[in-house]
Amino acid sequence: MSQKEIVPPAPTPPPEGERSAPNTLQMPGTGAVARMLRSLRGLPEARSESGPGSAGLAGWFKSETAPPTDITARFREVHQRVREGEPVLPDEAKRHQYLFMKGMLGDEVPGYLEDNQRRLEQRGLETREVAVDTEGRLAANVEVVREALLDAVHFGRTVVMVGHSKGGVEAMSTLALYPELRRHVRAVVALQPPYGGSVIANDLVTTPSLRRLLDVTFPSLFQGDAGSVEDLSYARRMEFVRQHPYPLDVPTVALATSRLSRRSLLRLLCNYVHERYGWACDGLVNAVDAEVPGSRVVRLDDMDHAEGALTGLPGFSNYYPSDITETLVTLALETRGEP
Repeated sequence: MSQKEIVPPAPTPPPEGERSAPNTLQMPGTGAVARMLRSLRGLPEARSESGPGSAGLAGWFKSETAPPTDITARFREVHQRVREGEPVLPDEAKRHQYLFMKGMLGDEVPGYLEDNQRRLEQRGLETREVAVDTEGRLAANVEVVREALLDAVHFGRTVVMVGHSKGGVEAMSTLALYPELRRHVRAVVALQPPYGGSVIANDLVTTPSLRRLLDVTFPSLFQGDAGSVEDLSYARRMEFVRQHPYPLDVPTVALATSRLSRRSLLRLLCNYVHERYGWACDGLVNAVDAEVPGSRVVRLDDMDHAEGALTGLPGFSNYYPSDITETLVTLALETRGEP
């Protein structure tokens, strides 16, 4: 993946009349999320840090699991059609219910996943937001996702699961823990999931000074559990995945991204990971750690972690979340077989 700086053009506007005025991601100077982002600047200086940190851990699962299939070229083809307003979803799309799962801090950020979900509704699809606790532990949220799946089963529905970041991990973990539910899931769309772990989460929980900061600020700022960050560390993901590997029989499309640009909202974090480890990262997740085993993977080197779920400022973001979601759902439904 290229690590050169990218100066992106503004995203192509949506078709006339489809979206009147897109929400823009404007991180306020005050507020819980802004304070947390500022605290992340306390990560050790990349060039001076002598501890091991996350060195050698990115993509740890690659030698243990089935490789993904790269469908980036197909993604670009379908995505271009979506940008031009062409219909791309297959006829079967309307037969399913679409369950959306937010990632870490999703309840704290206005507009999170709204553009994604709205697009599918505009296409006549039935969507539902699963009420996971975005600052909660993996085990508890898996039970919430399971209940949503059981509810769909009760009404005779098959589902497509759409999860961003931690939400994608929780969707996949539910299917790993409850194999009897797999036949009711037509496909999974995992947007930028830290399947192997998050380098930022790992450095936060393994750096003593930052761990103390996390233990104090996370509960007070978000009424959340700092253990939810630890759930995304490399050690915890290794333990879970080795005990509960993701099933290869569920049609899955994973989006793996990175971005190294002065125009990225997550520029400081992307730079930190690049300077300390030399890894391609979207600001929170290394691209290689989002490549779900056995999935059909889309690899983009011009998207940061925020762009998958939030409509960005013109000239700063390369993609609309709605376009990305419609494209990935289309690709997920191209897989053959019924649940």
